[in-house]
Amino acid sequence: MVPALDLSWLESGVDGRWMDSPDEAVRALEAILLGDGPGGAILTGELGDRRETIEAALASVSADRAVFRLHGSAFASATPYGALAILLSGLREAPPAHPHGMMRVLSDFLCPPGAEPAIVIVSQPDQIDAGTITVLTQLAQIRHITLVVHCERSTDVPIDLAALRRLGTLTGITVWPLTPAASQSLVEEVAGGPVTRFAATVLWQHSAGFVHRLRQLTRDCISSGKLRRSGADWVLDSGPLPRPTNGGDPSAMLRGLPVRQRALLEMLAICGPMRVGDLIHTGYAAELDELEESGALQIRSEHSGRVAQMSAVQAAETMASIEPDRQRELSATLEMLDPGYLSVLRAAQDFVAIGNSAAAVVLFVDHEGTPAESIRPASVRGRMHLAWAETRARFMVGDLEGAEEVLRNSPERGTAPLIVQAAALAGVRGDARRVIDLLDSLPEDQPDPETDDGAIFTRESIRCRARAIRAEALALSDDQAGAIQIVLELDRELAEFKNLGIINDVIGPFERALLAESMLTVLVTCGQLDRCRDLAEAVLAGRHGNPYAVQYADLVLAVLDVLGGDHERAGQRAATAVAQLDRLGRPQDLETALAVKVLCADVLDGPHGSEGAAGEASSRVLESRMQDFHRSREGQPLGRLGWMAELLLAWSMGRIHSPQARTARLLALADRAAAEGLYAVEFAAVSAAVHAGETGLAARLAETAASTQTVASVPHLMLAHSVLEDDSERLFQALELLAFAGYAGHFEQGDLPLVRGLTAPQLRRLAEAAGAGRRTSPEPEEPGGEPAWMVELTRREKEISRLVVVGKTNAMIARISGISVRTVEGHLYQVYAKLHLKGRAELARLAAAHTPQQHRS
Repeated sequence: MVPALDLSWLESGVDGRWMDSPDEAVRALEAILLGDGPGGAILTGELGDRRETIEAALASVSADRAVFRLHGSAFASATPYGALAILLSGLREAPPAHPHGMMRVLSDFLCPPGAEPAIVIVSQPDQIDAGTITVLTQLAQIRHITLVVHCERSTDVPIDLAALRRLGTLTGITVWPLTPAASQSLVEEVAGGPVTRFAATVLWQHSAGFVHRLRQLTRDCISSGKLRRSGADWVLDSGPLPRPTNGGDPSAMLRGLPVRQRALLEMLAICGPMRVGDLIHTGYAAELDELEESGALQIRSEHSGRVAQMSAVQAAETMASIEPDRQRELSATLEMLDPGYLSVLRAAQDFVAIGNSAAAVVLFVDHEGTPAESIRPASVRGRMHLAWAETRARFMVGDLEGAEEVLRNSPERGTAPLIVQAAALAGVRGDARRVIDLLDSLPEDQPDPETDDGAIFTRESIRCRARAIRAEALALSDDQAGAIQIVLELDRELAEFKNLGIINDVIGPFERALLAESMLTVLVTCGQLDRCRDLAEAVLAGRHGNPYAVQYADLVLAVLDVLGGDHERAGQRAATAVAQLDRLGRPQDLETALAVKVLCADVLDGPHGSEGAAGEASSRVLESRMQDFHRSREGQPLGRLGWMAELLLAWSMGRIHSPQARTARLLALADRAAAEGLYAVEFAAVSAAVHAGETGLAARLAETAASTQTVASVPHLMLAHSVLEDDSERLFQALELLAFAGYAGHFEQGDLPLVRGLTAPQLRRLAEAAGAGRRTSPEPEEPGGEPAWMVELTRREKEISRLVVVGKTNAMIARISGISVRTVEGHLYQVYAKLHLKGRAELARLAAAHTPQQHRS
């Protein structure tokens, strides 16, 4: 049995620095304002999020309660009690000019007898004089005001207020960014309907998960048409993201900075990360210190030295604020710091990260479509970086021929990064033999792929990518055990890097998600469906910001649902994927999504050949759906999920056209796969044909099953022998093993030949096995309402309880819900306490006792 994957390297939990609900900070502050907590709060986080949190919490407060807002400024800092001016103006007479007298008079004013204490909201506390802070501190300590102090960082809090936080008089609340799962919910709330995972990931990545930015960006995308409806779903259209329209000028922050600080930020936005040493040599030492202290840039240590950089959001906002005249002013400095291609690399990476890979491709060609000579560096490694970035951009849009041509024309095609890129392209085509040949040609002593001008990948990231691609090739050929071993080793190594705290220095989040794509392909091909589902859910919840990996994981889940017989859910996922992939390109993934959609529509609409006009109409609809495939798949790539698209297409043809057409398609796929050395694909095609009633292929099935090591190989070997020996009991045992492994889709329909001869008790046992093997999310609530035992539970506690009841572990619940394992444990503690239970077993028994009889199997 394959052990569970760790998957912590995908960072799918909250880890104490992310929120799993936009209301998390609001609820905490609301409780304090309503008197259910200490005498106040210190609120930290991004400015827009702090303001939204405060306003949302104030909405729950009585309209009669007094609220005062004090703001720090240069005047308030230099003037004794200057920040209290708004409070003092409400007094009938001037208070004594010393702290105790000031506090006594304000105490009576802010907390009159019989009334609730006033709420005092303080911003920019580091720019308020010490006397004012002392007065506010004492008023909060005696609970005569509810004090809310908000600032960007906890280091901005004055010492007196920080002491109250340590004493517990003030509660520290941080408005953390949202997890991707929580961001998905917020985006759908703003859009008023389902939003594709791809779109939500792009918006999360661009907003850095900050609630205010995410909400505004979603509105901007809708108003600009970047986010638009396609059927029932909102999808992200091609093209750039809109500029902010939140009423603020993105250039305001830059205009308020000294000229040299503004120039440094603009260069970082254009060129990307720069070496600190180079900036110091050009006279930016003081500006580096000041901007790092203010949080406008970050300085981090890498294996190549210390570099200064901006976050993606900061860079985008800065770029949006640079006017053409200012661009020309910077040109001389940029020519000195940028050798002519780093800005192109940076822009290409940013375009790919926001799902606009087509724009990234345009960067590398001139207006006539030929390679742009203006960005061809003189150094070998510079040309290698450009070829690597261009092939990746072309791969993202599905332009395999263009990517291969770039590699063929590159003089650096013999370097390790480009060899790995070539192997990845061969893997997509399903050319397992070429993949192995290319990877075997990698030099053992690989030079570090960085340049004097910065690095875009590390030696370790290239090594991990090469191993993941090798695993894909082995899974498609005849060494599935070797492929699974590589996946396990990669998972362990990445988890170790995570535990050591060096994961981002070794391999970036975006690249880790690419590794996860390869691992998903391996697990599907090898039949490790449970592990594959866990990994796919972790990719969806992970904080990597790779929208392409998220799209692929959602497509893999659709395939898993088909294999498990959940055609309704698979059809919904596939329809959403088709809507988004139509705008992305990526024809290989689009055709897989279309194949799932057609098959599920076929099954859900009823069998072909129904009598009457309704049956003929259904047939015509299905026939038109088949035409959604823009070209024949003859000779199309079988890598990734290409072979699965062929299988599903063959099944649909059997119902829409004839069983003979299905068999011919499956045999053609099997013969082609055998000729290309894709023995796992041959095995899948032959087994599908046998399930469809072609029992004459039992001997070939036995041969292909014996030569592969997928989860389905042993059951199908039993099945083949049962057919050859006419052993009905052994046939049932083989089908039951397949049901437990998650392959219920082949025989859940009673009209399939292999199932037709089973007895009623055997069919019931198969249904039970399929239910035990299928690991899906809990069923939605019945229209009648929730069970009585859930009434006292919160929304999150209900969600976690349902997942426990269907057999999910705490780790799996954490990945599905986008929260940490410790948070799951805390929720379960509350559930057990409220329901007076001792553990999971009693919770499962309680749920079973309240399950309606008609829903029990």
